[in-house]
Amino acid sequence: MLQQNLKLLLPFPIRILMKLQLVATCLFGLEHLLGEEIEALGYERISTIDGRITFAGDEEAVALSNIFLRYAERVFIKLGSFSAASFEE
Repeated sequence: MLQQNLKLLLPFPIRILMKLQLVATCLFGLEHLLGEEIEALGYERISTIDGRITFAGDEEAVALSNIFLRYAERVFIKLGSFSAASFEE
């Protein structure tokens, strides 16, 4: 509803972008280089763990990171997380 009202007021189309958490995986030891590539694209690093980096981005970041991150093996969209104290949980 809000977007329809804004279309009436503004002469140009607007896009409402979603804020996503993305996870880029890499080989162990390449986290530093991958982090530099992510920052060079203009995205904010959230955390760095062995073999993966979590960063914030939008829908456009999904496409750009898949194209331009040379050290990333894969780029995932983080949908949720939970803690499990044992394997049976």
